[in-house]
Amino acid sequence: MQNKNPNSRFGVDINEYTTSVQFNVLATKVDFLYLRASGSATGRFRVDRKFVDYAKNSRNYGIPVGAYHFSMPSYDLTDADRQCDDFINTLQQGFGNNDYGDLFPVIDVEAPLDKSISTRTLIDWIDRFRKRFERKTRRRLMIYTGTNFIELYDNFYIPGRGYPLKNMPLWIAMYTSIPINPEFPPNVGGWTRWRIWQYSESQTVQGIGNPVDANWGPDNVDLLRQPRVVTGLKAAYQNRNINVSWNRNPDVDLLGYNIFVNREWVGTVDENATSYLITSNKVNTQKNAPVEVSIEAFDYDGETSKTRAKVNL
Repeated sequence: MQNKNPNSRFGVDINEYTTSVQFNVLATKVDFLYLRASGSATGRFRVDRKFVDYAKNSRNYGIPVGAYHFSMPSYDLTDADRQCDDFINTLQQGFGNNDYGDLFPVIDVEAPLDKSISTRTLIDWIDRFRKRFERKTRRRLMIYTGTNFIELYDNFYIPGRGYPLKNMPLWIAMYTSIPINPEFPPNVGGWTRWRIWQYSESQTVQGIGNPVDANWGPDNVDLLRQPRVVTGLKAAYQNRNINVSWNRNPDVDLLGYNIFVNREWVGTVDENATSYLITSNKVNTQKNAPVEVSIEAFDYDGETSKTRAKVNL
């Protein structure tokens, strides 16, 4: 995988055991922040006691923030469904209805360490959680795990299937303080690049009272977050057609836009477009009935704007 570079963004992750968090100070020291939302390490689902408060404070001080669930995979694949649904509900407690955070939501996978389940079961459990989460939320799910854990479970490889998880955005843990570790994370599990690299578990950061996990992120936080909501949307009749225009999104990983009429998809354009003509055959409305035109941006990860910009005719 790649090493960090001078443009790599810096972030930390915190939980209920983090002490003396001063969000006004932290906002000047980090580019992004992850919170533990929940965990199932004990065999039951538990919400982090500080998550809701931390989520509110992060946004109050303008820190791009996301959250993770510490999962406990098992042979019971239906438990992936339960942990997934509880995680979805917990994210909304912290961020609001139908809001799952600014950054990729994350499934943290670093157990069981005793290999009490098979590699195939582990991968199937994670994949089931991932697919359910993405179907229910329309968000991409990132995976957090460590190089040692991936190697423990056969490099996340399944004969005949390859690397089923390799298309998930990766948050990899590999600490530079351990002498036997390489300079930066190696290619593992089918991944050749990380989106976030947790390089330390004992970093001192101003605004936090105890050492914390520290991370290098991508060169731009846009690569961790949803595209912005489209601005400047306008729509007007042009004969029987509808001429639509908008401002170009500044997202660095922007791929295009989807356009809708009365919530029905009518077209997709690339990232350079700032206008679209909706022809009359795509406007199926009753005479004199109101028409709603809406638009969302999407990026290379398949993430879409949190909400669609709308205008009524």
